[in-house]
Amino acid sequence: MDVTYVLLLSSLGLAQVIAQDCRVPVGGNNMGFKDDLPQTFPNGTKVIFECNVGYMPAGSPSITCTNGTWSPVKLTCERKSCGSAGEVENGDLNYEGTEFGDKLVVTCKTGYIMVGNSQFTCGKDGWLGGRLPVCEAVACDAPPMLTNGDFSPVRDSYNYLEVVQYKCQKDYTMNGSSLSSCSKDGKFQPAPPTCIVVQCKDPDVTNGEWMSGSRPPYKYKSAVTLQCIPGYNMNGAQTQRCELNSQWAPGLPTCEPVLCEDPDVKNAAKEEGSKPPYKVKSTVTFSCVSGYTMTGTRTQTCGLNGQWAPGLPTCAPVLCEDPDVKNAAKEEGSKPPYKVKSTVTFSCVSGYTMTGTRTQTCGLNGQWAPGLPTCEPVLCEDPDVKNAAKEEGSKPPYKVKSTVTFSCVSGYTMTGTRTQTCGLNGQWAPGLPTCAQNKGNGMAIGLGLGLTVLIGSVLTVLGCYFCGVPACIKEKKRSRRGFPVNAAPSADEEVALSVRCAARYT
Repeated sequence: MDVTYVLLLSSLGLAQVIAQDCRVPVGGNNMGFKDDLPQTFPNGTKVIFECNVGYMPAGSPSITCTNGTWSPVKLTCERKSCGSAGEVENGDLNYEGTEFGDKLVVTCKTGYIMVGNSQFTCGKDGWLGGRLPVCEAVACDAPPMLTNGDFSPVRDSYNYLEVVQYKCQKDYTMNGSSLSSCSKDGKFQPAPPTCIVVQCKDPDVTNGEWMSGSRPPYKYKSAVTLQCIPGYNMNGAQTQRCELNSQWAPGLPTCEPVLCEDPDVKNAAKEEGSKPPYKVKSTVTFSCVSGYTMTGTRTQTCGLNGQWAPGLPTCAPVLCEDPDVKNAAKEEGSKPPYKVKSTVTFSCVSGYTMTGTRTQTCGLNGQWAPGLPTCEPVLCEDPDVKNAAKEEGSKPPYKVKSTVTFSCVSGYTMTGTRTQTCGLNGQWAPGLPTCAQNKGNGMAIGLGLGLTVLIGSVLTVLGCYFCGVPACIKEKKRSRRGFPVNAAPSADEEVALSVRCAARYT
């Protein structure tokens, strides 16, 4: 250990100075000390750094402790390089790097096999792992002979990628590749094939039959096309091929019965008949529920195509036509469409009277029940006022608001309203008048009566002259309605009839 000296400068009047120790120094990257160091170093001590294994030094390796401080580290340690490892014929060298710790992998080119080590590491003294390997050309031994077959060309040894071709004897089929080549691992690839006998059985499908294709015997690659008999559908592939395992591929199909779906017709019920499953020729009969009518055929048959024929019917609501009654209006009630049990109530317009039932109900047959009513005009009877004649006016038939005006014959006076109007109730309003005989002395009456008879006779003759006897007779017969049987009219009545006849037919 070095000795630390203390210098006393009392003569100069200076304070005592004591040298300081240094702590353990810290070096640069990839360097260290060979031996273990103490925790402190006296002033003036020197230490030397060394580079780690695999690293080369550059610069001064030593530093000095001066009054508690180390001098700067000038040493640098750089990783050692191994450089190129050389070359391998028919091989490749794959460097991870060429410095200490890096790796090198050697691979042979295709068609060559490596003899020796393939991996190397850069060490402190160069590449570690021994000598570089050798890449030798690949060679294959002759493949084994085939049972029931052979190959060509035949040699003792084959170079890389050389090919042999296999062939089977007659009636044998090759299972595998017909060509094989010498591979990089020194073996023929793919493996040699085998020669086998291939024969598939007769393709038997229940409810199916042969359609076209090969005929027995069925050898490798023989193909047949199958079909199902009518009423059956095929489940699977129709065309089958005989494979090396003497089986049909992709696998024999099955023939399943053709089935129709359970038919559903809205607003209809099935009558007694077939039940599921519905095979070909199964039948189902439908009936529409009450209030609905059918369009289409009620009995359906399951067809070969799995469809119902001739086609499912439909059940639409029974509808009655919009009822139209002339001279009538519908009261509040149902509105179109008029389904079963819908009702409509009618009222005749003013001046018309109803015949039939005013409220109608739509029936199951699409008809209104009990039957549409009619609205006929309200008519007043032909009015007859005794001892009176009708003036010009309305003629029969007398509808509502028709009017008739009366005039009493001579010698009679009217009581009531002379103009009558046909009312909504079929009655004359305000009520038919009456014509009563005028009252006077007997002589006046007698003279008047005689004169009246004379005038009546003259008028009758004139009326018959101008109008014709049949017309007067008809008028008199019509006017005499209401007289008792075998009773003759009075003179006054006879005159009145003559007057009316003359007035009407002249």
